[in-house]
Amino acid sequence: MAVFNLSVVAPDRTVFEDQVSSVVLPAVNGYMGIQSNHEPMLVALKPGIINYTDTNSQAHFVSISGGFLEVSGTNVIVLAQDAVRSSEVDLAAAESLLEEARKALRGEASSMTTEEAMHELEKAYARIKVAKLN
Repeated sequence: MAVFNLSVVAPDRTVFEDQVSSVVLPAVNGYMGIQSNHEPMLVALKPGIINYTDTNSQAHFVSISGGFLEVSGTNVIVLAQDAVRSSEVDLAAAESLLEEARKALRGEASSMTTEEAMHELEKAYARIKVAKLN
């Protein structure tokens, strides 16, 4: 099994860094998979779930709220705006964020713009889904 280095980095910490056999990420134009020896690229990411398989064939999940992916050689780096492992998700906070975004999209009193509410909605859905995968 060919492996490569995956790093998922948020502004405040390194969320994950180790060797993996594959990773699936939420690119702006749809989910994409990366395996060892992938062509170099730089890709914008949207809110969603990163699914990576470790060297023991175990699946793991990280929720991100967007960012960038860089693939070069045997290194894959995700520079995320925000990232949370499935085991770290605060489900109550994610559900609260989802409700606040829904209120803004319904036109109820909110400090969020429509664009911010859409982003927060996607972020909350990803966190809730990844928490349930744990």
